[in-house]
Amino acid sequence: MDAHGGDFLDLSQLEIFLSIAEEKSFSRAAEKMLRTQPALSIAIKKLEEDLGETLFDRSSKSGTLTEAGKILISYAQRMINLRDEAIEAVSELKGMYRGRLTIGANESTSLYMLPKLLMEFRKRHPRIKIEVYRNVSERIPSEVLERNLDFGFLSYDPMHPSLQSMEVHRDELVLVVPAKHRLAGAKQVTVKDLGEEQFVAHNVKTPARTRIFELFAQNRTPLNICIELATLDTIKEFVLLNAGIAILPRLAVQDEIASGKLVEVPVKGMRIEKHLRIVFRREHSLSHAAKSFLEILKEEKKLKG
Repeated sequence: MDAHGGDFLDLSQLEIFLSIAEEKSFSRAAEKMLRTQPALSIAIKKLEEDLGETLFDRSSKSGTLTEAGKILISYAQRMINLRDEAIEAVSELKGMYRGRLTIGANESTSLYMLPKLLMEFRKRHPRIKIEVYRNVSERIPSEVLERNLDFGFLSYDPMHPSLQSMEVHRDELVLVVPAKHRLAGAKQVTVKDLGEEQFVAHNVKTPARTRIFELFAQNRTPLNICIELATLDTIKEFVLLNAGIAILPRLAVQDEIASGKLVEVPVKGMRIEKHLRIVFRREHSLSHAAKSFLEILKEEKKLKG
């Protein structure tokens, strides 16, 4: 049947399609959805007839998607998300539904910036569930567009016509050393002074990390990374244990600097800024919960402003 002239796409068929794609198996998807395998096969056959395309490679038992299946998957997810959002929006109006707010953020945003914002949000909307996901920056814009996330926090502007972005914080990378380190009393050091030092670093490749490597290369100085770790908190712990020194976002180390556990040492010629932005779909497509979160963020920005 011609997809343009035939039946419109059935959302329950799309849910079955997504479940099989996710589970990579008709039988596992049937188990998960509490349906029989023949029922799922019939639904997929009907969906394929409506689209005039095969969605799964039948020669493979692992639920492998065809090219048409790969194209359909993000549209299907978007349609299911849009349906859920519509139900939430109407239910919110009736005051019956608890609602939810979904946010994608990197580690430093999750740890050092979101708690205050989310506590204020909880005060105003105690019945709304908050979900925060750790996301890779490159994936966040498409996750927001596909309605898997209400908001994403990024260090760049994705420049997409369907998205808005707003700068919410400017941070800077700083060199921190333990309180008893030989450099702790220095008013300033040069990059060359750091050539003999051992560094503890983040193992995630980021633009900021690249700029640190470039800075050392420009100064013809080796950057000796002795330990690479997955989280900022672990890096701080290792620095406190005198395992090495580190270059970290000021936001992540401000408490330790204030308490004297770590000492910030200025590095001549090092100015690496991180601009934190929030990205979201155009405001008219935001839920009540999402609009409220945006208001809190704008109020916070004004207070700092």
